[in-house]
Amino acid sequence: MEHLDTVIVVGLFAVFLLAEQLAGISRHQSRAKGEHLIDFVSLLQLGLIKPAVLIIAFLLTGLLFPESHNSLAEIPFWLGFLLVFLPDDFLHYWIHRLAHRWPRLWPLHRTHHTPSVYQVSIAFRENWLWFWVMPGFWWMGAMIYFGLVEQVVLSATLIGVHNVLLHTGFKADRSLYRNKRTKRLVRCFEYLVNTPSLHRGHHGLGNNGVPSGNFAQTLFIWDVLFGTAVFQDSKIPERYGTVNPDSMRQPWYYQLWWPLARKRKVEL
Repeated sequence: MEHLDTVIVVGLFAVFLLAEQLAGISRHQSRAKGEHLIDFVSLLQLGLIKPAVLIIAFLLTGLLFPESHNSLAEIPFWLGFLLVFLPDDFLHYWIHRLAHRWPRLWPLHRTHHTPSVYQVSIAFRENWLWFWVMPGFWWMGAMIYFGLVEQVVLSATLIGVHNVLLHTGFKADRSLYRNKRTKRLVRCFEYLVNTPSLHRGHHGLGNNGVPSGNFAQTLFIWDVLFGTAVFQDSKIPERYGTVNPDSMRQPWYYQLWWPLARKRKVEL
């Protein structure tokens, strides 16, 4: 039960990797040397760091609230789920937004944006420190201590599955925006939930790029409420990457392990 979310998310991730390969998406979008290695090692890092954060958060919560172990275990399941999911999603919106606005935090997240392509393999691509500052992992560890184990598994599964779907290289969703009826329905849906069209814009640069907006993880309503929503209507960005091209040309070990790894001087 504890690892069900990992099995489901990794399984879906593998299915989309294979599907993109068979569809020719990966072959038609060439990537720089070491790019696939960054994606793969990032996934391995996530598999190691996430359990560590959950355990540390669990133990710290026990020290702070020694008499409250499993104190929320008897509340209604739906209420427990909201206690897990909503703060996680809300806090992720803000840490993500700050990462794009605050230069001191940006180096922890920029690895996710350095690819010049938009494929499912980048879904979990991050610098190792980003996994430590993501508030959702710490919140989940605390909620496990309070007895909301099943709700944490469900929340992690929904967020993980959604993250995979969000980063897929397939663009089948574009057909929904061409029909007036479905476009209206999709727009209503987008006021609440993040979609691939919205997130492609966030990764994009140039025409139709929204590098300073669309920060939501799962619920797009945070962008709507806090003024960072830009509806794309399936428009494809001119290109993908970071505003500073120097960061896109750094070696794989620097992108994964900054600040432990040193930056290479890039010849322009």
